[in-house]
Amino acid sequence: MSRRWWAAAAASLAAALLFYSVAMTAVFPANAAVEDNSQYAVKQLRFHAAAEKLYDAVMSDDRNGQFYSLRDLRLLSADDELRLSGGKLGWLAIDSSLREAEREWKSGRNAGNLLQAASRIRLAADSLTAGSEALWLQYEPLIKEDARQLIIAWTMAGGRGSAAASARMATLQNHWELIEPAALLVKEQEKAEELRDSILYSSKLLTSKDGSRTGWAVQSFETVSEAASRLFRSDAEAGADLPADALPQLAQPPGGWIMYSIAPLICALLIYAGWMNYRRGQHGVTVYPPPAERPSRNGVARK
Repeated sequence: MSRRWWAAAAASLAAALLFYSVAMTAVFPANAAVEDNSQYAVKQLRFHAAAEKLYDAVMSDDRNGQFYSLRDLRLLSADDELRLSGGKLGWLAIDSSLREAEREWKSGRNAGNLLQAASRIRLAADSLTAGSEALWLQYEPLIKEDARQLIIAWTMAGGRGSAAASARMATLQNHWELIEPAALLVKEQEKAEELRDSILYSSKLLTSKDGSRTGWAVQSFETVSEAASRLFRSDAEAGADLPADALPQLAQPPGGWIMYSIAPLICALLIYAGWMNYRRGQHGVTVYPPPAERPSRNGVARK
C-alpha cells in the first residue's frame, strides 16, 4: 500500500478518535448531571411523602402516625444534599415549623397550632416537587383578595381602624404564614421578604393611633397586592420583561474548544492528502513520466 493511503487512513482514524472523544466528553457530564438530579428528586419525593403523612395524621388525630411522621421528617430534613435543593431561609423556616409541631404534639393541648405547622411543612415539601402546579401558588388570589377587602374595610370605617379591617389583616397574616416556608424555599429571597415586610408595615399602620399615618394605609394595602404579584410571577413571566442580553445563555457543551481548534487542522490534513492523491493520478493510479530515450551513437534514438 502506498504512502498516501497510509496518510489518508491515519488522518481518518485521528478524525474519528477526535470526534469520539469530544462526544464522550459531552455525554459523560450530562449523564452525571442526570443521575444527580434523579437522586435529588428521590429525596424530595420522600420528604414530600412524609409531609403528606404528617398532615393526614393530624387531620385524622392519629398520634402514633404523627410521631413517626415527625421522626421521618426530622431525619430527612437533616440531609445536606436535600437542603441544597432550596433556599437556606426556606429550610430554616421548615426547621422552625418542625420544632413547633413537635412541641405541640408533646403538649397535646392545641390541635390548631399543630395543624398550622403541619400545613406549612406540607406546602413547603409540595413546592419542591410540584413545580408550577404547587399548592402554595393557589394562595395568590387569596392574598390579593385580603388586600382588596382591607381597602374596603378601611374606607368604610372612615380611615380608622375597625374590627372588620383587623379581622381581614389577621386572615392575611395567617395566609402568609402558611406559605412563607414554601416561598422562601423556591422563590427569590428578596421577593418573599418584600411581601412579608409590606404585610408587617400594613399591620402597623392599621393599629397606629397617629392620624397623619392613616392616609398611607390604602397605599400600603395596594403595595401588598403588588408584592404578591411579583412573588407569584413565574420565572418565564419574569424573564419576559428583561432585555434579550439579560436572559440566561445556554451552556456550551464541555470540550467544545477541542472541536473548534483541532478539527480544522484535521480537515486541512484530509484535504491535503486528497489533493496529493489527485495530483499523482486520479482513481488511485499514479502517472509516471515516460522514461528518457537512450542516446544513440548515430544520432537516432533506439526503439
